[in-house]
Amino acid sequence: MFGYFEQPRWTADQIPDLHGRVAIVTGANSGIGYVTAVELVRHGAKTYLACRNASRAKTAIEKIKAIVPGSDPQFLQLDITSLNSAHSAAKEFLKLEKRLDILVNNAGIAFTPYQLSEDGIERQICNATGHFAFTIPLLNILEKTSQEPGSHVRVVNVSSNAHFWVWSTPDFSSLKSVNEHSYGVIDRYGLSKLMHPGGVDTNIVTAYWSERYPILKIVDWLKSWVLLTPEQGAITLLYAATDPEVEAKDLRFAYLCPYAKMSRTSKLAQDPEGILGNQFWNFCEALVKEKVKEH
Repeated sequence: MFGYFEQPRWTADQIPDLHGRVAIVTGANSGIGYVTAVELVRHGAKTYLACRNASRAKTAIEKIKAIVPGSDPQFLQLDITSLNSAHSAAKEFLKLEKRLDILVNNAGIAFTPYQLSEDGIERQICNATGHFAFTIPLLNILEKTSQEPGSHVRVVNVSSNAHFWVWSTPDFSSLKSVNEHSYGVIDRYGLSKLMHPGGVDTNIVTAYWSERYPILKIVDWLKSWVLLTPEQGAITLLYAATDPEVEAKDLRFAYLCPYAKMSRTSKLAQDPEGILGNQFWNFCEALVKEKVKEH
């Protein structure tokens, strides 16, 4: 997970011209989401920063405008811990745009104490359920855009090698079974991560390790040796979202790791018969049907 000392074979300079394209990046006010948004804007895409905190998102937007003069990135209110917020954010986007070329599902929380969301879902599991509720209403516009000449539609789900930390087969038969299963903090995060950006120096990672190992606070310089910068961490996201090679090599459904390379997944994630995948899909569909006020 840590210590990527090789040089990237691909950089953001290789992103093709994106003028005329529309993109959404969730969790784009900081970290790899912010860097991803910057580069999409820099290369011409009309980019929506879908974030929970409006103030932080607007600060990020002003920074991007300063970096890319003449650009006009947009804010989209999104809280993935709320199924209604996620669904409403998608519906709001559909009122504003007629196309969607790039969707980067990056937002997430990690290593938090056990806590339920307003929908009664363990909050780290919302990394998955919230993005499901957000993405499903956007499928039609994604498909419609994909049928236009010269289009290159991409959906990038930011995952993590933490999915290897899930040792027992998850039970998605009910919300109760998901919430009451005896997952530890790391297991719960891993379960929500069924493209791995690498071990990146972001608020999520720093807060987790500093809280558990206070001595790390006095060796901050060590992070540069074991963690990627957000700029490095965003490379794989940007490659998956923009590079023509993804289509040329037919990398649909591929699991990518730094830097922009195919990688293996855990045995549970491989799910050759699609049993777990179908269970989780049905679990999310049932949650949305039950919790979301407008379908």
